[in-house]
Amino acid sequence: MKRPTIRDIARAAGVSPTAVSFALNGKNGISEATRERILNAANAMGWAPNPVARALSISRSHAVGLVIPRPKSAHSSERFFFHFMLGLQSTLAGADLGLMTHMSTSEDDELEAYRKWWAQRRVDGVFVLDPRQDDPRDSLLHDIGMPAVFVGDVQAHSGAVLAQDAGMMRVIAEHLRERGKTSWAYICGRTSKTHIRLRVEALTAYAQAHGVHLQVVAETEFTEHSGYIETNRLLASQVVPQALIFENEILALGGIQALADNDMKPGRDVFVVSCEDSAICRIVTPAISAIDRDPSTLGQHAAQVMIDMLEGATPYTLQEGVPHLIVRASSAGNRD
Repeated sequence: MKRPTIRDIARAAGVSPTAVSFALNGKNGISEATRERILNAANAMGWAPNPVARALSISRSHAVGLVIPRPKSAHSSERFFFHFMLGLQSTLAGADLGLMTHMSTSEDDELEAYRKWWAQRRVDGVFVLDPRQDDPRDSLLHDIGMPAVFVGDVQAHSGAVLAQDAGMMRVIAEHLRERGKTSWAYICGRTSKTHIRLRVEALTAYAQAHGVHLQVVAETEFTEHSGYIETNRLLASQVVPQALIFENEILALGGIQALADNDMKPGRDVFVVSCEDSAICRIVTPAISAIDRDPSTLGQHAAQVMIDMLEGATPYTLQEGVPHLIVRASSAGNRD
């Protein structure tokens, strides 16, 4: 019989996983009635403390790590990391876990950070961003015995939280097709990253199925300058796109500037959509249509998978729901 997890007990008791952690570990922060209800549910499900996890907890650091693999020019502006970390911390705090971060600009640096953290027992596990094909991080973390939660792809030895990358691109594609746009360009990052590869594949499949001309501009940095340069190149190409899809709002901001420099207006001459929303998308003129998804929720879910694993649960995967598109002036137009 499968050993019940904290999430299983929380569902049965009708409480949060954090409340279950408090009850099972004898911590304050919940009422006695709630504690009793949780313990009764746990007993009914046959829960018992994991002796291995209990033994390891004595030497635990009570912190988990996050390496942010981005060039310094990109992560300083991207909202995703800030809100993702807020989500992590809000859930980790309930389990008395701290968050240690490290900024990395190379794969070797990231791998070395994991080795040092684990050798020095500075963290009990790590969150891994931007999974990619033939990712060496999963095998390394497995070899050294470090628990890990990957954000964006399923790995052989780790927990995972998956966004709806393909579903998100279909939402954008339907929006553009409904408004009669049949020539698109997608300005994205490196297609070696799993989430970008999935997005490119989904958008390409949709374009082929519906007779849309699609240009994919890959291997770009997540910077305003990259968005500006690549948009200018597209505007000078033989087939000028009717719609531009940007991987994030920083790239989109550069694209908006390039359009302005070419006497073109978003929403009138070219539609613009961002795969990430932020205040930038709301305050520029015209406002930029963007996918509405909350990175803090992704962080909360990743943290809960980690907490369950540190409590002895077998690594598992959580799937996020399909986000929706906030339609603003940059792509409102008229439906055909």
